[in-house]
Amino acid sequence: MTLLNSLTTNSRTVTRNEYGGLQIQTYLSAGENTALRALLSRAVNADLLPEPYVERSKREFESLNHHIYDVLVAEESVIAVVVLALSYWKDLRKERTRIQKTYFLIQCACDDGVKVTELDGRTCAKRAKNAPALGQLTRHYLGLEPVKCATPYVETRIGYKVVAKTPDGTLVSAFDGSIYKPEVWRSEAAQDDHGGGFYYYESEGLARETTRQGVTFARCVSEGKTLVLCAVEVAGRVVEYDSGKRAASRLRILHEIGQVAIDDE
Repeated sequence: MTLLNSLTTNSRTVTRNEYGGLQIQTYLSAGENTALRALLSRAVNADLLPEPYVERSKREFESLNHHIYDVLVAEESVIAVVVLALSYWKDLRKERTRIQKTYFLIQCACDDGVKVTELDGRTCAKRAKNAPALGQLTRHYLGLEPVKCATPYVETRIGYKVVAKTPDGTLVSAFDGSIYKPEVWRSEAAQDDHGGGFYYYESEGLARETTRQGVTFARCVSEGKTLVLCAVEVAGRVVEYDSGKRAASRLRILHEIGQVAIDDE
């Protein structure tokens, strides 16, 4: 029996982020973390895995980072790893961005060698979300244990959000004018510093009251706009701010409830 066939899925249960990735240091010992970094370095040195970097100028920002999706370990040794090479580019003047994702399976080979295989980027993250045990996703790509690609159950909740309504009936953000299509999910990572995500309230009454008082929108933002209160569905990471305002990483509008307005001064 080969080493790979003798390995069973590690009993360590993992918690993944909304993209399927791991805070891998939480689940590995110091020795396993060292072995993991050594395996990644060997793949980079062999020009089989892109090397991480960060570059910045007055005009643009560019980076490439490694995000670990799974590790197969045995007796403090790392047998194989699934890793995402995520490249990000941003034009600092025109606010344009570009993201590229490439998933790899990296395996130990004889004589300290390494074998790297590019994985299907359309399905890797979906399979990761269906792999609750450390090593399970890696074993799938080694042909030892199938992991389904079906979208896993995601817990959602109902909330309330105020948006603007254009003369032609389109629902848009009162802040930036981006379109909210009913029943269509929007995604953006929620940030603790108000730097991302989609604002909403858990209470319809609170959403109405904070809008009326000018807490949700300053008058300069809402001036000349028709504001409508909508029922929304949210999922993913949620950050809570002052005054009951929250930000979710995923949100979609379910239906309109009615118009709201800021009180006159």
